Amino acid sequence: MLTYILMNAPIFKTIEGKKNILLSAPHVYAHRRPRLSMGYKLGEPLTDTIVEDVCRNINSWGIVLKDESDFDANYHKEDDNPYKQEVKLIVKKQKIKYFLDIHGLKDGQMYDIAIYYPTQFRKSIELARSIKNGLDKGKLKGVNIAIFRFLDNHQETLGEYCANNLRVPSVQIEISKYIRESQKLRDELVNNLSTVLDKQVI
Repeated sequence: MLTYILMNAPIFKTIEGKKNILLSAPHVYAHRRPRLSMGYKLGEPLTDTIVEDVCRNINSWGIVLKDESDFDANYHKEDDNPYKQEVKLIVKKQKIKYFLDIHGLKDGQMYDIAIYYPTQFRKSIELARSIKNGLDKGKLKGVNIAIFRFLDNHQETLGEYCANNLRVPSVQIEISKYIRESQKLRDELVNNLSTVLDKQVI
């Protein structure tokens, strides 16, 4: 396990694995996007726990934010984004076949889990559908899971970056706070997602 240092503070941690799937939690802690107020966006707690648990279950690669940052790993371009640079390094060196970016879902949505996919790969939508079906089991049976295409808003999320620049099928999964904060529901989500991903070929 490697921890990277930026400005004398640990910013992100890389989880080493053998299965060529990469999971990411880029918004665990408060982070800053370019805006006039220079304010921070709140973090998305327990997304790192989900990534770490799935990586341990299936022995896959992972990367998680470890502290507050002055950049947004899911927004800033590669040149000024060490998180995105590390994702690129892992994808190329480890021949990653699928990329999953784990986020917290904003409160007040009409669904419990959202799965976003880029349009560049048929395998991205297939992965999104497979994950939706795999999550809808056990204690999560019947939760509202929605699938969306990434908006054409000129941003470059990590999922879009992996698809467009690195040619890797990818999805962004946004999870409601009540699921993340419930030990039983979070464990069910981790187990269900691990089962889906464990079937993906190495």
